[in-house]
Amino acid sequence: MSVHPIKSGKAKRVAISKRVRFEVFKRDNFTCQYCGRSAPDVILHIDHISPVAGGGTAEIINLVTSCLECNLGKGARELSDDSALQKQRSQLAELNERREQLEMMVQWREGLRSIDEDAVAKLEDLFEQLTGRVFSDHGRKKVKGWLRRHAFGDLYAAMEDAAQTYWKDPEDEEEQAEQASKVFNYTPGIISAQKRNADRPWMKDLYYARAIIRNRHYCNDHKAIELLEEAYEAGIHVEELKEHAKQSRSWTAWHRSLREWIDEIYEEEGPADEQD
Repeated sequence: MSVHPIKSGKAKRVAISKRVRFEVFKRDNFTCQYCGRSAPDVILHIDHISPVAGGGTAEIINLVTSCLECNLGKGARELSDDSALQKQRSQLAELNERREQLEMMVQWREGLRSIDEDAVAKLEDLFEQLTGRVFSDHGRKKVKGWLRRHAFGDLYAAMEDAAQTYWKDPEDEEEQAEQASKVFNYTPGIISAQKRNADRPWMKDLYYARAIIRNRHYCNDHKAIELLEEAYEAGIHVEELKEHAKQSRSWTAWHRSLREWIDEIYEEEGPADEQD
């Protein structure tokens, strides 16, 4: 005849881990939920809202921070009211809301990174269409920096403008590399120049005239735009400047003839202080 041990109806108390204790203390702000005293003024314990003797579990929802005195005085009985439980539920709801918002922020950041990667890829596709080349790893990092300062649409349009100005589809490999580098490096500068010249709409036509010269022969960009600005201020219309650029045979000839044209205008006007 086998003998079976008699099972006790008393619930078995499960040890609460240090991690769970710490989470409960944090949730309750290291404060006894019965008397309101806090550590280190009192020693804190973990108490079961629904006693183990009554079937209470060791789940966080059934745990509350209690000081030593309140815990020993409470005994195996439930709270006379549910104020602590309601406060705990409110704190749990707040913690859950914070967790959900944190997850949303992480998703948002991941989404931004994904958008940045897509934008870099689209700009690289455009660059390859324009020059037949792709970005280096360092180039991709630079483009990510551009995207923090400029809108994607502005960069896309600026890269097209840069290619129109600096890419002449050379056959020589070294020239291809040099011109592709200009298209890349001058892209953000075009946006900056456009912003600076926002209140000077005629500058776009002057840059176009300079591009005509550059596409025909060598061009000193800085000196060319300075001379074109001076010509415009002297009263030469932008369409005249474009036509003059189309007729140029060399940088030297263009620069000399435009300089003479400006000087003739100044001579016809006479000194600024001359009286009629």
